[in-house]
Amino acid sequence: MKSMTGYGRASVNHELGQITVEAKSVNGKALRTRFSMPRFFNRYLVELQNLVSKFVRRGDLDLFVNFTPSERFVPPMTVNYEAAKKLAEVAKRVEAVSGVPVKVSLKDLLSQPEVLIKEELEPTPLKEPLFKAVEGALKELVESREKEGEKLKAFFQERLQVIEEALKEVEEKAEGLNEQLFKKLKEKVEKLLKEVPTDEEFNRRLELEVAILAEKQDATEEISRLKAHLKRFRELLNSDEPVGKTLDFLCQEMHREANTLGNKLKELGITDLVLKIKGEIARIKEQVQNVE
Repeated sequence: MKSMTGYGRASVNHELGQITVEAKSVNGKALRTRFSMPRFFNRYLVELQNLVSKFVRRGDLDLFVNFTPSERFVPPMTVNYEAAKKLAEVAKRVEAVSGVPVKVSLKDLLSQPEVLIKEELEPTPLKEPLFKAVEGALKELVESREKEGEKLKAFFQERLQVIEEALKEVEEKAEGLNEQLFKKLKEKVEKLLKEVPTDEEFNRRLELEVAILAEKQDATEEISRLKAHLKRFRELLNSDEPVGKTLDFLCQEMHREANTLGNKLKELGITDLVLKIKGEIARIKEQVQNVE
C-alpha cells in the first residue's frame, strides 16, 4: 500500500549541462501530472506522461525539470544581417542630420533582439539524460510514497483494533437479545390484552407478530457484515495495487452498518460504544483519502 504523498529528486550530468528533476505528489482522485520544464523539452510530453503512468497510478503530481548548461553548451543563434544593415544605416542618417558623431559597435548591433535571434534548442542529445533524470526522481518518489504508506498502514491497524474491541463488547451485550426482546414484548402485549378475551388462533398470531418485531431489532447480520468489512480492510492493507478507492468504499459501508447497529440496539445502552466505532471509522476515512 502506498500513500499519495511523496517527494523524489534526481540529477543527470551531460556534456551540454545538468538536468535536475524534482517530483512532488499529493492526494487526488485520479492521476494528474503537471510539468514545469524548458520549452524545448515539450516535444517529449506524451512520452513523459507514459513514463509517469508506469510509476504512479493516482495523485496530483508536479514534475519540475531544470536544465543548467555547461561551458560547452553554445545555444543556437542566427544573425539577421538585413536588420543589422538597416540599423547601421539609421545611425548614419541620424549622424548626418544631427551633426553629432554616432558610433555603432558590433556589440550594439548584436544586443538588439531583432539582429541576434536565439533559435530553439535541438533537444535530441539531451533526451536520454532527461528521461533518466525523470525516472530517477519517480523511483525516489515511489520509495517515499511506500514509506508514508507504511505509516498509514500502522495507523489503520491501530484504528481497526479499537473498532474490533468495541464491536466485541457490543456483541457480548447483544447476546441473547432476541429472546429478551421477545419475552419483553410478549409480556407488554399480554398485559395490555389481559381483559380482552382471546382464543388459540389469536395467541399464535400474537406470538408471530411479537417475534417479527423482536427480529427487526436483531443486529446479528450488521455485526457479521461489519466484521467482514474489517477483515477485508486488513487484507487490502497488504496489497501492492492501488486500493484507496476500495478502502474509501469500505469506510462508507462500515459507517452504514454502525448506524444501523446503533438504531437497533439503542435499548441496550451501547450508544458510547457505537459512537466510538463511528469515530474511529471517521478517522480512518480521513486518512484513506491519502492512499493511492
